[in-house]
Amino acid sequence: MKNSSGEVFSVPHGMVLWSTGIGARPVVKDFMEQVGQGNRRALATDEWLRVKGCEDVYALGDCATISQRKIMEDILSIFKAADKDNNGTLSIEEFQDVIDDILERYPQVELYLKSNHLPDVIDLLKDAKGNARQEVDYEEFKSALGLVDSQAKSLPATAQVAAQQGAYLSRCFNRREQCENNPEGPRRFKGSGRHQFHPFRYTHLGQFAPLGGEQAAAELPGDWVSIGHSTQWLWYSVYASKQVSWRTRYLVLSDWTRRAIFGRDSSRI
Repeated sequence: MKNSSGEVFSVPHGMVLWSTGIGARPVVKDFMEQVGQGNRRALATDEWLRVKGCEDVYALGDCATISQRKIMEDILSIFKAADKDNNGTLSIEEFQDVIDDILERYPQVELYLKSNHLPDVIDLLKDAKGNARQEVDYEEFKSALGLVDSQAKSLPATAQVAAQQGAYLSRCFNRREQCENNPEGPRRFKGSGRHQFHPFRYTHLGQFAPLGGEQAAAELPGDWVSIGHSTQWLWYSVYASKQVSWRTRYLVLSDWTRRAIFGRDSSRI
């Protein structure tokens, strides 16, 4: 081991259990220094996976994290965009006109609704006693959305996230010319027009955890949880289907078969 001064030393031990996180590769670290992100653990991107501080540079997977824009940074612009008659208040109808753009641009709004068991975005505009209001002024609107940003979350550094990000970027690149003339994204609250693409939205498809003894646990969409041998076989099928070629599928299946017949090879432990 090395201490802070770089001196190499040894520690007496019987068994070593190493548990650590992930770190950026040297090439990524050098790039982060060049774009002014040297003090971060991962590259910061916007909701379209563009590296902040760069043009036409994208990052996905473990080396990057999405810096979700806070709704309170744009709260005044949202209010002005929704207030079509410029009377200083928002009616329910005016708010409804921008709801879809708000939900797409700021996914933390939907998470906040779910965590507080609110069935509709309009419920955010109710007063402290839970009574519906027909219109709100700017301060009431700001107060209604003041806690929404507390639900902004970072995505896990998993292959499932990276795979969806890769598919998203490939779709955007293939549609770039088309979307330059016909933007498909949400409304720009600061400025005019719409964003060129829909922002990236992660869809959680579930997760598996091996339990040993040919058993596994699974958590799937819809709050469905399963544990046991059948779940292990479900994991086998999902894992094999995610391989990139038939060659890798064959290698994985042959390794599982060899292990089932001869047991695990403990000579490399």
